[in-house]
Amino acid sequence: MIEAKQTYCGQRVRYGDFFRVWDVHTDLPEEDAIKWCFEHLYNNRVVPPIQEWKANIGYGAPKFNDAGYYFAGYYSTRKFEGGFEFTICEPYAD
Repeated sequence: MIEAKQTYCGQRVRYGDFFRVWDVHTDLPEEDAIKWCFEHLYNNRVVPPIQEWKANIGYGAPKFNDAGYYFAGYYSTRKFEGGFEFTICEPYAD
């Protein structure tokens, strides 16, 4: 069983990154729950976790000059009792 509720959608500061945040309550393993989140909450778009994204955009990294990869964004999770917070971040593009 998975229950998800969106708790935030928008920019936290003017000219800042765009965030979508859900509280996800589930008894599934985390990998399965994240896959479900991408399928049902983010319309089958898949972005890398924040650690992988940061490693790939650094100077000399494989995606250093790839604007498409950078602006696609990343996801992060934060566990809490009975589930986790699922966050998608799309970097600001002027």
